Amino acid sequence: MLTTNNHTTTKTPNLALVCQSQKHPFHILDASPYPFLVSFFLLALLIPTTFYMHGLDLPFGLPRADLIHISFLGLYTTAMQWFISIVKESSQGYHTTKVQHGLRMGMLLFILSEVMLFFAFF
Repeated sequence: MLTTNNHTTTKTPNLALVCQSQKHPFHILDASPYPFLVSFFLLALLIPTTFYMHGLDLPFGLPRADLIHISFLGLYTTAMQWFISIVKESSQGYHTTKVQHGLRMGMLLFILSEVMLFFAFF
């Protein structure tokens, strides 16, 4: 961040310099809390839902519906923050053409696998 005369400007990285210093065209990500948070909220969603399906009460008299709603809200919020982070990375120039190609191929293969799964059932 550069600060000049009461306004702040962000300096975007020069992609050619980033790739030269790394000696490869891929973007190495910093540590992210999002995988941990998603797994935590999925576990927090799994436990009260399982207890609800079996007709059991949670320990310590905790309300199942509240925990389920809080878990859904936390999972939704974490997913949105994660997607926002991915969009910021791409708009700041971290996704090279090789990374963009890999993302497109990954999405294409995912859609293809879903189509094959559909045809396997019908």
